[in-house]
Amino acid sequence: MSRLKKLAQGLGLLAALGLAACSSNSAQSALEPAISTCSPTNSTLQFFIGTANIAGVAGLNTLVTLRQNTGGSCNAGTSLLDDAPTITGPAAFRVPATADAGTDAGTNKISGNILTSLVSPPPVTTFNPAGANPGLASAYGFLPSVQANSQVGPSFSPYPLPFYYTGAATQLAYIGGPPAFVPPADSAGVHTSTRDGFFPNGYLGYVLGFVDFQAAPVVGSYGLSVVIPTGLNTQTGASSYATQTASATLASAVRLAAWAVGPTFVSDGKGGGTITTNFAGGAGLTEEYIEAVDAGPGTTSPACVTGPQSVTYPIYYTFKIAPGAANVAVPDNIGVAQPGKTQGHTFCTSADNGGTGGDSVVVYGFAVDYSLFSSAFPQSNGNPAPTVTLNAGQADVTTSPATTTGVE
Repeated sequence: MSRLKKLAQGLGLLAALGLAACSSNSAQSALEPAISTCSPTNSTLQFFIGTANIAGVAGLNTLVTLRQNTGGSCNAGTSLLDDAPTITGPAAFRVPATADAGTDAGTNKISGNILTSLVSPPPVTTFNPAGANPGLASAYGFLPSVQANSQVGPSFSPYPLPFYYTGAATQLAYIGGPPAFVPPADSAGVHTSTRDGFFPNGYLGYVLGFVDFQAAPVVGSYGLSVVIPTGLNTQTGASSYATQTASATLASAVRLAAWAVGPTFVSDGKGGGTITTNFAGGAGLTEEYIEAVDAGPGTTSPACVTGPQSVTYPIYYTFKIAPGAANVAVPDNIGVAQPGKTQGHTFCTSADNGGTGGDSVVVYGFAVDYSLFSSAFPQSNGNPAPTVTLNAGQADVTTSPATTTGVE
């Protein structure tokens, strides 16, 4: 299986990163080849809303899935490559006046726009940040886009969260890595990570879907509209668009239990250690996760990765645990390695790094009251509308601050 096809599965992109409105030929004897097209509107939009408890601060949480259906040459379960989402909240909902809000500040909209002109770009908004590519509704969550030549698609890296953040700590990236999120085995063998040399460089792991905003949640109906480019009239140069819509109701602004103190990691000096969650859990929680990010010792590439591939920092590990207080064992040897090769240390020790000190490990956690794991990739590969089971009718999340520890 090619790297691009693996990436299409992992990010929910159209196979081979082709255009959203794609075509394919099938040979017919003595006839012009037939054309089978995939309309970008042949897709299913799902939208879920909930509260966010951002280390004790109130916020709004969202989850979107926008995926191609079967039919024509569509690749079921994959993402559109270009669209513009806008969330409209109840009349009393207000976007705070932060730098990343743009002209959304003071309104009840979290908006994006299709970029149609480099000369006259759309106004700066949440999903149209100044000097950066616009955001889109992807196969799993809102993502920034990337542009390569004339093609646009979801970025490998999700947004640092939350949006509209104010506070002393930094925003965090939520990326699914081993041992919880592992690519399925294929002709290359049994994979241990998306960093094992069989995926494109820069693909750090699986998108975890939720996108939260540090804006006070207001009960009521939230609407999502997604503008989708559908084609170009080659005679007039005019573009055409379609709009898909969905809505979700925030019935309660009561948040999940606060995760006020971040998890802590203690190294065992052998490449692993123990993470203490520092979180008692609370009512309604169904899934809990710990992110352990190997930030390295300050060098570009890890010294303890099994060759021959070269891997750059950061390296994400994700542990799925039962909700509540726990001590999580981090194995010593689940480091990046190609299929069939022995895995090295999870985190490089000082000895691995030539006696200059071990890697730096950043740990943080989050917990939800909906079925994140089964609706995420790779579990939902090929599914145009993954089932999202809501424990209390909402997609709520609670997130912790981060702590940083050095490896011995």
